[in-house]
Amino acid sequence: MFDIKFLRRNQFEQYAEALFSVLYDNMSWIAPIGNSREEAFSCWFDANKKELKNENRHIIIIVQKEINEIAAFFKYSVQNDVFFMEEIQIRKSYQGKYNLFEKIYKFVFDNMRDGVRTVEAYADKRNIKSVGILRKLGLTIVGENKTGISYHFRGTYADLLNWYNGIDSIESMKKIDKS
Repeated sequence: MFDIKFLRRNQFEQYAEALFSVLYDNMSWIAPIGNSREEAFSCWFDANKKELKNENRHIIIIVQKEINEIAAFFKYSVQNDVFFMEEIQIRKSYQGKYNLFEKIYKFVFDNMRDGVRTVEAYADKRNIKSVGILRKLGLTIVGENKTGISYHFRGTYADLLNWYNGIDSIESMKKIDKS
């Protein structure tokens, strides 16, 4: 039903409108920017095209195969030992269905290079759902971005793996300490 893969850098222009559509539909009600859709797309497109020149940045896409529709995407980068989760977007009609969130992370873990120890992310303060998800993944608020509109989260890669594997890291640490 779904195809999960890395978006090749030379495919970005081909998929850009579909990716942006998912983002815009999700974010327009959470954090409206006041620009037209065309202005927002242009800004987003230019920034992503520039960012993708960095070999450490990646975009994973999930395509619903039967109708060839982008169901979700995940942008991230890895620099030294830090896994930076930049953006995860799931099309509204797929949210809470098909375990797409978990499928994305399985793909990430299956393809992550060795040596990653820290996880970081930002979430707009108005996006209560994202803030809650990042906390559930084991990340904690360590500050804000420069403008103060987003929280800066940090955690360990081990805790993220524990979340994925269904292990409560605090409980697992207690069991280790008792043995």
